[in-house]
Amino acid sequence: MIKPGVDLRGLVPQMAIAYIIACVVYNKHQCVEQCVITSGVDSVHGPNSLHPLGKALDLRTNTLSGDVALMIHHDLKQALGGQFDVVLEKDHIHVEFDPKEVTDVGVTI
Repeated sequence: MIKPGVDLRGLVPQMAIAYIIACVVYNKHQCVEQCVITSGVDSVHGPNSLHPLGKALDLRTNTLSGDVALMIHHDLKQALGGQFDVVLEKDHIHVEFDPKEVTDVGVTI
């Protein structure tokens, strides 16, 4: 779900993948509310924010218990891997596509 007023225009494709994975993680924890995007390229963010570049999403957590939010944060970090930063904030989870230099992608065929 997308909160009314959220602007997703200009998101990089990796954020769509992150949202799909986030929905799976939220569902795994049987959340009463679905995974809701509360911010995309809209709103005011810090000076180093990747939101204006389309490389960040915020996901609602203020309807979750603290324990569930912590478990979702942990599982989402694991599921998205090192190319994403996942930060548990006071009322949302911030997810950003911020790949660091990768020397071994770990792909086995």
